[in-house]
Amino acid sequence: MKDLIKKHRDKLKPIAWVLLLLGILKISAYPVVNSLVALIGYILMVGSILEGEDSKRNKIKNILETLAWVLLLIGIIITSSPLRISASVVGAILIVCSILVGGYSMKIIEPLTSTWKRAIWSVVFLIVLNGILMEWTAINFSTQPHQTGWEFVGMIMLAGVIIPSSLFVTSFIGLWFEKIKIKLFFWIAVLILLGWVGTIWINSSSSWS
Repeated sequence: MKDLIKKHRDKLKPIAWVLLLLGILKISAYPVVNSLVALIGYILMVGSILEGEDSKRNKIKNILETLAWVLLLIGIIITSSPLRISASVVGAILIVCSILVGGYSMKIIEPLTSTWKRAIWSVVFLIVLNGILMEWTAINFSTQPHQTGWEFVGMIMLAGVIIPSSLFVTSFIGLWFEKIKIKLFFWIAVLILLGWVGTIWINSSSSWS
């Protein structure tokens, strides 16, 4: 089995993502079956990572970051589930993210700003995470009527404004800070995101029970 995974490692990754997405997106229809499908997908993904030629540190990073994205996708689906289930998933997302942040800050894990691809996907991750947390708190703690589904529109709007505007600002400031352009983009995007959603969080918190 180990040799089979190693031989077909490149083919296993897309198959694993397909199984993960199918299992997660259809989890509410057949919870047991689709949870098993998603689990098989994640096991295949972990197997393909472990059989790669990366260092042990990079393998741990890839497994944790994949787990964070998987939990994030599950979080999108279960925000309106019973509080015990949704709180468990939200808690797991925050725990995995905390471990990753600790690894980044201690320089154990490759920084988010090592490449443009990692920086942009990290901003997307933060936007989706914020959308999930907003939707979850609105459903479970707000005393005002709430219509589910609008978080997707909010995520798309935020990504459509924050990423291009951050790239635009970075293209000018980066003329004087060429070596840290990726870091500039990431932190400008984070500041715009915090400024945008911060007021929404403050206003919505007044309706929490």
